Amino acid sequence: MMTPAPLAQPRSRTFREAQDNEAQNKTMDSHIDRKQIRWNPRPRTRAGLHLKTEKLPYQRPVIAQPQFTASAIMVAERMDLRALSGFEIIAKSPYMVKLGAGGIAALFRYGAVVLFNASEEEKARLLGTIAAHSSGAGDIAAEEVAMIHVGPDDEEGPAGQYIKIKNADRLRLQLIAEVMAKATMLSFQERRAARDFDRSEPLARDLAEDGRFSAKPSELLKAVGNMLLAENRLNGRAGVLDRPDLLWDNPGLSGLYARLEGDYELHDRAAALDRKLTTLSHTSETLVETMRYHSSHRLETAIFLLIFVELCLGLYGHFGH
Repeated sequence: MMTPAPLAQPRSRTFREAQDNEAQNKTMDSHIDRKQIRWNPRPRTRAGLHLKTEKLPYQRPVIAQPQFTASAIMVAERMDLRALSGFEIIAKSPYMVKLGAGGIAALFRYGAVVLFNASEEEKARLLGTIAAHSSGAGDIAAEEVAMIHVGPDDEEGPAGQYIKIKNADRLRLQLIAEVMAKATMLSFQERRAARDFDRSEPLARDLAEDGRFSAKPSELLKAVGNMLLAENRLNGRAGVLDRPDLLWDNPGLSGLYARLEGDYELHDRAAALDRKLTTLSHTSETLVETMRYHSSHRLETAIFLLIFVELCLGLYGHFGH
């Protein structure tokens, strides 16, 4: 007897299963491909470089000229901003005031003043007002000067001797003032650190030659005080490495700030100054310890002499009679 042949599967069912398997394979392949091409970008070394300042909302310019001068000077060590009551305040943090015929000034509590498009008469009037409400000596020689060029189609940032911006509005001028004020403060501290190094060099030479100081103790203590004050001024007042507060509300300006910060080398200069101040701090500690050693040595000598005199008087009293 012949065995009946097995019945063939319906063609439609086999074709449908093949389509389902092919679709499943494609899904798995695409999932594997997505896993393979997943890319984690490397973080940027300087935040804000990818942000575009042109996306900021338009603001009315506070200076109409297409090109004007910006200068930053250190007028004092500490400034009372209540001196600004006689001027029209147009911004805070940092404070910005109008000077009269188109001039603008930004003032900082640690003694820096940044002037935009200011005439000599306006500058003299402002500095005269500040002098009555400030303390400590400034340094006019620690000055930063730049030329501001306004062009709507230019890329914002430093370009040679110019700082190019799209609009001379309040926010951009505040940001430029922040950077220039920090730069002139660093120049001020660098000049002071150089003077402190000049004072400490003769003291180190005295110790190296004969192991004692030629200066008076009061002069030594004054030198130590200047060294300690230099480090306190940098750490407590300016906040060189801090981001300006206006960037939190206006992140589109981060790119301009990063380029200005790099052009003025704020991080590198602050690090170099910090190393100098650390050296001065170690020098001041060495001076204090050396003075303490000499004082204790003199005290021991005085005690020894007193004991010797008392012993001589005792022997004289015992054998003299």
